[in-house]
Amino acid sequence: MEKTPPIWPAPALGLAVAAAILSAKTLPAWLALILAILLGALVMHFYRPAAAQRQASEFDWQLADFVDQSLIGLFSLRIDRISYCNPALAELLGRPEAELLSQPFGTFVYPEDLPLVENLLNGSPDQEGETSRYSFRIIRGDGTIRQCEVESHTVAQGRESYVTGLLLDVTDWVVAQQELALYGRVFEASSEGIVVTDAQGLIVAVNPALESLSGYSREELLGQPALALEHRLSGERLEKVLAIASSEGRWQGEFEALRKDGVVYPTMLSINAVLDASGTPSHYVSILSDLSIAKAAERKLAESERKFRAFVELSLVGLYVVQDGKLVYANPELARVLGYQNPDELIGLPVEAVTAPEDLALLRENHRRRLAGELDSVRYTYRAMRRDGSYLWTEAHGRLFEYQGRPAVIGIALDVSQRVEAELQSRLAARVFESASEGILITDADSRIVAVNPAFTRITGYSAQQAIGKISRMLMRQDARAEFNHEMLDHLARDGHWQGEMRDRRLNGEWYPVWMSISAVRDDSDRISSYVGVFTDYTSRKEAENRLHYLANHDGLTGLLNRSGLMSQLEHEINRAKARRQSLAVLFLDLDRFKAINDTLGHGIGDRLLVAATERLRNQVKETDLVGRLGGDEFTIVLENLNAPEIAADVASRIVGAMSQHFVIDGHEMFVTASVGVAVYPGDGQDATSLLKNADVAMYRAKERGKNTYQFFAKEMNAQAFEHLLLENSLRHALERQEFELHYQPQVATATGSVVGVEALIRWRHPELGLVPPAQFISMAEQNGLIVPIGAWVLREACRQGRVWLDAGHALAHVAVNLSARQFADDKLLETIRNALAESRLPANMLELEITESTIMQKPQEAVTVLHQLREMGVALSIDDFGTGYSSLVSLKQYPLDNLKIDRGFVSGIPHDADDQAITEAIVAIARKMRLKVVAEGVETIEQFDFLRAAGCDIVQGYLLGRPMPAGDLESMLAADDVFQAAPVRKVIAVKRNQA
Repeated sequence: MEKTPPIWPAPALGLAVAAAILSAKTLPAWLALILAILLGALVMHFYRPAAAQRQASEFDWQLADFVDQSLIGLFSLRIDRISYCNPALAELLGRPEAELLSQPFGTFVYPEDLPLVENLLNGSPDQEGETSRYSFRIIRGDGTIRQCEVESHTVAQGRESYVTGLLLDVTDWVVAQQELALYGRVFEASSEGIVVTDAQGLIVAVNPALESLSGYSREELLGQPALALEHRLSGERLEKVLAIASSEGRWQGEFEALRKDGVVYPTMLSINAVLDASGTPSHYVSILSDLSIAKAAERKLAESERKFRAFVELSLVGLYVVQDGKLVYANPELARVLGYQNPDELIGLPVEAVTAPEDLALLRENHRRRLAGELDSVRYTYRAMRRDGSYLWTEAHGRLFEYQGRPAVIGIALDVSQRVEAELQSRLAARVFESASEGILITDADSRIVAVNPAFTRITGYSAQQAIGKISRMLMRQDARAEFNHEMLDHLARDGHWQGEMRDRRLNGEWYPVWMSISAVRDDSDRISSYVGVFTDYTSRKEAENRLHYLANHDGLTGLLNRSGLMSQLEHEINRAKARRQSLAVLFLDLDRFKAINDTLGHGIGDRLLVAATERLRNQVKETDLVGRLGGDEFTIVLENLNAPEIAADVASRIVGAMSQHFVIDGHEMFVTASVGVAVYPGDGQDATSLLKNADVAMYRAKERGKNTYQFFAKEMNAQAFEHLLLENSLRHALERQEFELHYQPQVATATGSVVGVEALIRWRHPELGLVPPAQFISMAEQNGLIVPIGAWVLREACRQGRVWLDAGHALAHVAVNLSARQFADDKLLETIRNALAESRLPANMLELEITESTIMQKPQEAVTVLHQLREMGVALSIDDFGTGYSSLVSLKQYPLDNLKIDRGFVSGIPHDADDQAITEAIVAIARKMRLKVVAEGVETIEQFDFLRAAGCDIVQGYLLGRPMPAGDLESMLAADDVFQAAPVRKVIAVKRNQA
């Protein structure tokens, strides 16, 4: 019969299993107690033999019911297979109970954890009574993985053994344990100081960081009030802080903490309240952050910001921030560069206001690319616009920048106008270097060529390859010695530049002149680093220069020295004579009557006459003597190495004689004479100007002595010349000072003996010299051009006076006024005459204009036009001094004339000179044929009057009939109406003599 195992009391076995479970140290006590009860019940359930079970009490069945309804998974394994499981295990594994029975337990174990439960799966009788604990992962029916804890007990029954156990899902507990472990590590490893206090503010925990921060050990702090760590924090203040933390759950602020060594340091304190189940604070967790470094960094940052702001404000470059297309920041330098008083004026301005319109698209595109992130930074050059509208070149460096939380562009703006201008100049210089027509070469300090331009090759024939590296000849001596020109080098070192003429040789060996300009270039150390030579092929210019020099110093018509050339040569001769202690003479020559020939026959004939006179002049002097033409008909001769004044007199005499011989020009035979003045160095002058002036003065003395002679200079001549100069100066002011007056000479009809007209003659009443006759100032006024305004005054005054006589009832046919050559050539002559007639209201037919024959013959064609215009105005025209010029009858008939006036030179010889009588009669006959009236002037005798009346002369004037007189005196003569009425001429003369 089979032996029945002994029956152990169930309570005893349950207590044994419970004791084993309670001995576990890794489970909470409450959980271990529950497990012990359940496992004991399970063992009792399976250990009882069948007979014993039938004898179980009601209590046993109640315990079994408790196991089945347990929330903890219970199982029994037999040969690794589940022989029993309660509903809780089926739910934990996620499978039905029926599916679990007879299944290997290892099926539900996570494969990697099978080795951990090997003893559980392979339980043997030898392990009877042993309790084991396993921790592993299971795989639920839905595939999820859970962390489990198993407590098992092995029970032997014969040769077989059973493993009973319970399985607990500890996934949440493990996660909680992991979190607690993590929190513990964080607590211990935190770099921030952490203090945990109880509700009363006593420290219950601190971490190592707080120990390090405060200088206290954990043991010194535990149980101490938290106030021990704070500096100047009162209990009342702490209560308020804790109250806030309790009500709001958290409080944060800055506090000063106190170290164990007494050092106070700043902290950021954060207090969090830990509430119990009733919502009452049970603990407070305080986190202290040491702000010492942060505060120091903050101070450093503030200092850095101050320095940066100072740098920005005092920066020598413009700084700006652009946001949304507008300036939101600008420093003072940018404001200064753009012409604004302060940066605030720029804030808010659109970029268009400070950008040249031509470059606005460039600026916007660069801003867009930076804001779009296409470029981190950009650098470009554009034209900024100043406040006054002017432009300046600016280089902008900008990058993307966050300003007040939004993207912007920050950058610097540099005024690069000078650099851009320098670049333009550099490019221009490069273009000039390449395209210059002058040869340019650059050498180093040792005169070795480093660069040449194309013009250098064109001029010299040397290519750049042939020239570069060679020693330049521009710093070499020009003589046979092949060495450096130290004088030139010293000049360059001192002044920095040199220029002058030198000779160079082309590649083909040809020598040619060059004009060279050399400049020395210095480096930053003020040492000469290179030389720049600019040269021009001087061949053509030299020839042109020589030609220009010749033209500048010689007369183009005669080839003689002109004034400039003569003065230069004369100074040279004076210096040589002074050095040799010799004398020299200056002869000043003027051709007499040349002006009349030139005006009458034209400038062409006059020029050829001057050339012929020059030839005669050359024949009278030596080849070494200087001969010059000063202008017009004035010549100068310089006789060097003069041994005696008689030599000069002899030469002057020969010249006067040669010039007196007749000239034949284009078939015209003509006569001129020469007046010569002589001045001798050193007695008559020490320089060229003095000698020439004194010779001129002597020449005028020769003219005063009848012309066709020579005269040596005498010192008293200067006094006369000085008086002439003073008179000319006074003449310039005479008109504005109203020093001129008109005298009128009566003109008498030969047929009736009555006054039919007057000739207006100007007089100058000088405040010191008295009444100055026309002969002393008219020619002077002609020369300096004053004759035009003076003549205009004469016209106005004569017309005014004629109107006065007309209004007084005096029957004058005309008032005659002389026109000078300059007046006749004046463009405003017609306007002047019209104004004079309009202002005076004198009838135009009462104004008679007397024009000399030579004046008309200067420009015959133009004269015809002017005369016709005067005739159209109604003015009478008379040709004066007829017979003294060279007019032909053919030309005379072209002029619209009214009268011919016989020159006094022909009247003076009447009646004794047969030639004068014949000429006078011929003139009267010609006038009659041309239907012109004849006027004779200079009638002084009754015989002259009788001859002229008999010859058919219409009107006469002269001292016989009345001298020129003021208007008032002539008024008295005109008032004696009956004196001239039908009275014999002899009686008229007698009456006039009695009146005088």
